[in-house]
Amino acid sequence: MTIRQNFRLHPGLVAILCGLSVVSAAANAGAAAGADFPLRVGEVRLRIEEIFASSELADSHGFLHATRRLVNALHIDTREAVLRREFLFAEGDVLDAARLQETERNLRALGYLTNVSVVAVDTLPDGRVDLEVRAQETWSLTTAATYAHSPVKDRWSAELSDQNFLGYGVEVIASFGADEDRSFRRLAYQDRRVFGSPYQVRFDYTDLSDGRTRGFWFSRPYQAEETPWSMQAGVWDRSFTPRFYVSPAGPAGGGGESSLYASLPLRERGIQAWVSRRVGRGPGRIWRLGVGLWSDENKFLVPVTVGLSDGRVVDQSVLRAAAGPALRRSTGRRVQPLLIVESLGRRWTTQRYVMSYGAQEDLNLDPLLRLSAGPVLAGLGSDRERFMAEWRAVDWSRLGPGMLLLRHTGQASLGSRDNQSVGIGLEAGWIVRTGEADLSRAWVEGAIGSNLLGPEAFALGLTRGLRTLDYDGMVGDRLVRWNLEQTRLLPGELLGLYKLGLAVFQAGGAAWWNDEARGLGRARHETGVGLRFGPTRSARADVARLDLTWPWSGGGPQVTAVTSGYF
Repeated sequence: MTIRQNFRLHPGLVAILCGLSVVSAAANAGAAAGADFPLRVGEVRLRIEEIFASSELADSHGFLHATRRLVNALHIDTREAVLRREFLFAEGDVLDAARLQETERNLRALGYLTNVSVVAVDTLPDGRVDLEVRAQETWSLTTAATYAHSPVKDRWSAELSDQNFLGYGVEVIASFGADEDRSFRRLAYQDRRVFGSPYQVRFDYTDLSDGRTRGFWFSRPYQAEETPWSMQAGVWDRSFTPRFYVSPAGPAGGGGESSLYASLPLRERGIQAWVSRRVGRGPGRIWRLGVGLWSDENKFLVPVTVGLSDGRVVDQSVLRAAAGPALRRSTGRRVQPLLIVESLGRRWTTQRYVMSYGAQEDLNLDPLLRLSAGPVLAGLGSDRERFMAEWRAVDWSRLGPGMLLLRHTGQASLGSRDNQSVGIGLEAGWIVRTGEADLSRAWVEGAIGSNLLGPEAFALGLTRGLRTLDYDGMVGDRLVRWNLEQTRLLPGELLGLYKLGLAVFQAGGAAWWNDEARGLGRARHETGVGLRFGPTRSARADVARLDLTWPWSGGGPQVTAVTSGYF
């Protein structure tokens, strides 16, 4: 049974009502039945509100009212079967509060629902508890069209993206475009539940002016903490032109402070498969153990003469000398058996104003650990032998009135001297909301590596910490950055669609190579002001930042727009 009704729920009120309802249900059922049998799930109903509730429509007038009605009319509601397949309980099951909360997280993770809650609404004399799943639809369709005219060439493009296509819970991306030389297009499709099963498929076909991608992935992810096993298999073939970074202090020379690189065409083909099983499920932590195989073949095309980012053209021997073992290590065939270890905790909290302004966000308050490691063996067809490992650890915890994030990542290649490289990074961020309007962020990151050239190097710039640089304005095997930001949230919502904030910030950082003379003492500093736009009717939209930033080294302010990262 599905009831479509327009109403608005405050997340805190939902939590209180849910807790009181469950407690009341347990008390009533225990008294009626003598507590001789456990509570069980009764009828499960759905109450799904529109993007704009009826009260919001009633409170709006003129253009705003017409816009809200149009948004509701154009949006296709999520189908009931799509929602029910995410439930981790069914009628007749023993009532488990943890399963109800995990179902809420699953529904939020879909990306097209918000204000999700599972509430006990009635308890029958036989100990059955009727449940109501409440949620609010969000806007899932994105369209874009561009046209550019210049003396060189005209270019046009159009894109349609919907993460809940026709309400079926599948994601579809279609884009097309052309210029005077060639056409380009992209088609992508992802289904979280193939024919209602726990399996997922994803397909990506991209053909752009600077490369192409063909990929297909089939998986069975962990749908719940108690899911016994998962698997994934994928195959891909892509051609693109990445930047291969080298040190200006090395054989390539240059000696400037900007990043030095050569754009080298790369053909990458690969296949992967792994299966993982839950091996421990104590009350505190969940442990999972997996085995798999990774195989890929990379081919860099190094022309006879190579153009560098500073405008110089050098012989390929100069680039090979500057790239050293990293170019050889990044080229060739790799076949690697894998051992995968993963562990996560069971303590969760629901927050807002962490990455987004609108949707609720689920944060795991226990450390998440993941290790993937294995030998690269010549006996299986690899071009060079070594041992490779990647690991990641993430921990959210409460610190005073805010949330503290610690994140550690690392990768290592061990073997002969030519095959050795290590890269380690650590981030720490504190995010706190005080009162109704003030939002503070403090962020610091450090990274260090050895023999990290080419695509493995650390890049510092627009999308990683500094607004007055290009996205890879500083590159090296050493990196330090920080950011302090204070935001005042404005009352109300712009057109009922965006939460706005005014921000002031100070940021700085540096990236450099170990063999360069410059270091942290020549860090770049910047100060600025900006606007923050947080979509409140889209569940997966990060806060967009429109900033006016002044570098301390001089020069006029720069305008930047970014929609990703913590800064």
